[in-house]
Amino acid sequence: MTAVETVHSETFKDFSPNSKVWIYTANRSITQLEAERIKPLINAFTNVWTAHDKALKACGDVLYSRFIILAVDESQTTASGCSIDKSTHFIKSIETLFSLNLFNRLELIYQHQEIQKSIALKDMAPKIADGEISMNTLIYDSTLTQLGKLQSEFIKEAGQSWLVKYIK
Repeated sequence: MTAVETVHSETFKDFSPNSKVWIYTANRSITQLEAERIKPLINAFTNVWTAHDKALKACGDVLYSRFIILAVDESQTTASGCSIDKSTHFIKSIETLFSLNLFNRLELIYQHQEIQKSIALKDMAPKIADGEISMNTLIYDSTLTQLGKLQSEFIKEAGQSWLVKYIK
């Protein structure tokens, strides 16, 4: 049986499981105070986010003190290149305001002995060799692009993720 934790966020409750999501991983933990300041900024942005002058049904949240998630229910309006550029500029402004790096796609967040840890992908081999990262290690899969998958598969065993090819 695979260990998978379900993501519960009231933020996404009225959104289709097919909604598009963007997962931004922070290079450090986002403090509770920072999250409390970031969430209203996300709400303000998503309330005015548009694609070709059409309002997007969008929302976002800070999850697990490491991730900023933006979601668009594309059943109403599809996110366009220009709207995605707007979200990129918004996330870059969050980076600047809070001294975060949110665009490093080469960082893995995982659980080790109930502690959330991060590691650069290039530094994983020794952690795999010493068993700190194994098939059963819970990871946060930031490669997901659909809300339904985020809600059901975001936290999963490494052996059930793209990492399986690196772990023996």
